[in-house]
Amino acid sequence: MEGSDVPSRRRLIQDALLIGGVAVVLAVVHLGLPPATRARLAFDHGTLDPVTVFTSAFVHVDGRHLLGNVAGYLAAAALAYGLAVQVGRRQWFRVTFGCFLLGLPVAVGLTSYAILAWQFPGIDPITRGFSGVGAGFVGFVFVAMLAGIRDAFGARTALFVGLAVWLLLLLEVYVIYAGSLTLTVGVVTAIGWGFCLWGLLGEVDLADSQWARYWPALGQVTTVVVFLVLFVAILFPARIVADGTVTNVFAHATGLLYGTAGATVTYRILPSNSEGSNGKPPFLQ
Repeated sequence: MEGSDVPSRRRLIQDALLIGGVAVVLAVVHLGLPPATRARLAFDHGTLDPVTVFTSAFVHVDGRHLLGNVAGYLAAAALAYGLAVQVGRRQWFRVTFGCFLLGLPVAVGLTSYAILAWQFPGIDPITRGFSGVGAGFVGFVFVAMLAGIRDAFGARTALFVGLAVWLLLLLEVYVIYAGSLTLTVGVVTAIGWGFCLWGLLGEVDLADSQWARYWPALGQVTTVVVFLVLFVAILFPARIVADGTVTNVFAHATGLLYGTAGATVTYRILPSNSEGSNGKPPFLQ
């Protein structure tokens, strides 16, 4: 369709190779480089080598570490791509994809370094892994979902849905590490959801007889939210220390936040095309 950003089969294959190519690079680095070389590419917080701040994202402790990070990255990137294509913003994905690969390793590495130095002074860990970048793509999924809602139902609806989902994810992280839901947190969360529901109802015409048109969007949003809940459960495990390794949840948190912010910025900057694959508004196909 003229003027749309719907990829042809050839472009879909190109984009699949682009996304999968990163996974191949990570595997080649792990399998092709000797352990001593991979160790030199890791980020030693005691030396603060600016080169390894970047390269540490592309090396892993072992095969299990690599497999987990690659699987998480592929799932999040593929979902973000699908949502971006659905709202007619393939170029948005491609530009954001490149920005994430170049910028997130450094941004996540330095922020994680600062947080760890502040919270655990005197400890100089060695960090490595692609999970911070993968977390950035989870943030991209969140923004892409809201982009579809915005195009179909307006910015206010996207705002209230975004707040409700963000509260859900924050509540999930709280329950993971607190072990249970306290009365205070439950009440605050309920008030927040009540505010979001009030805002959403204000955007809906209750006299509208065409309620069926909302169901496809509701089903898609629910599916994406389920994936977001699963991603958060993986990024923030209850057992941070397992099998002699420590999961850097600070890197995951900063990657998620930077990914959300970065995808929002590129969404606002790049030109829009709000038509879906067959000319209908996205989330209503």
